[in-house]
Amino acid sequence: MQLTRSIIVNVLLFLCQYSLGQNTQTKVNTSAAEAYFKIADALKAGADENTIDWTTLFRTPAYQMMIAGSAIDTMVLKTEMRRVFAPSTALSHSDLSASELYHKSYKDNEKQLESYIALLHKAGVQDSVKALVYPFLPPRLQSDSLFPVLFYLNYGTPEATGFGGIVINDLLHSYRIDNYKPGLLAAHEAFHSFVSVAFQKALKKNIDYNAPDFNLLYVLENVSEEGIADLIDKPLLLKKESPVYEQVKQLTINDQVLSIKYIRSIDSLLKLCFGSEQVIKQFNGFADLANALGTNGGHIPGRFMGNVIQKAGLLQKHIITVEDPISFMLTYNVAAKKYPGTYPVFSKESVEYLKQLRSKYWQE
Repeated sequence: MQLTRSIIVNVLLFLCQYSLGQNTQTKVNTSAAEAYFKIADALKAGADENTIDWTTLFRTPAYQMMIAGSAIDTMVLKTEMRRVFAPSTALSHSDLSASELYHKSYKDNEKQLESYIALLHKAGVQDSVKALVYPFLPPRLQSDSLFPVLFYLNYGTPEATGFGGIVINDLLHSYRIDNYKPGLLAAHEAFHSFVSVAFQKALKKNIDYNAPDFNLLYVLENVSEEGIADLIDKPLLLKKESPVYEQVKQLTINDQVLSIKYIRSIDSLLKLCFGSEQVIKQFNGFADLANALGTNGGHIPGRFMGNVIQKAGLLQKHIITVEDPISFMLTYNVAAKKYPGTYPVFSKESVEYLKQLRSKYWQE
């Protein structure tokens, strides 16, 4: 889940409009990818610029969300696609930017990706995702009505994100991983979708979303979500036969060392907050706080903490209230105590402050 908080807020505003009148049974949406390839084919054929239907591409729900979240600059996208898909283009790798090279990957794999698009509408991708994600959700969240819409497009990088009832997949990245384990990429992100919706519903009404202590709660929510979501896909993606083994291995270097450092930082901050919440005001908003307490959107230390919880046999205890980040922190603490001197634990003051934080923002 790589979108920044501000992008997510903008996209959620769009979703409030998009959801009206939509068919909730349509859970796979490839319209953005299909429109992308229509433009690519037109460019390759040397079509007149005035006949190229950019509007249809940018009006697809996936592109509207990315544009609303400032994740795509339409002028840059047009320039890059014109350059990469122009007829008789003979550009070397050194001539292309990183984003242009990604368009070239789509160009080089167009036939396979178009076949994959057709397969997504036939192969029961939802069932594959459910089989992977449902073991990490309580029964009350295992509902077709809560299952997110799966959007596919050229994201620009091999990534995906999920929140608020949607999953946005990079088509090429999903194609590679689905050939290894169907639904795996979407399952990780679907977890974020299910849990982020449940988290929002569990909060009290009329709270100040910009309050420093809510920013802290939201950072802990990010850590908590990634801690469980990584249990879904990382054990498989870290196998040597995984198509993204090297990339994922690189992301997990020094996991334990870094995670222990961040857990101690979280503990220090929570302990100080128990004395006075004024200490949180030293951080310049959510991003500053998130960077101080973790990296990679909460994957570190979340992944390590989730593994400790699972190792201690306490995963199901947390899953009952999986949307509650305080549950994740306290369950980790119980798990860590099972291995004295091996993993850092939270102080009594930190535990008390976590309970105060939950009492302030959580509905009874």
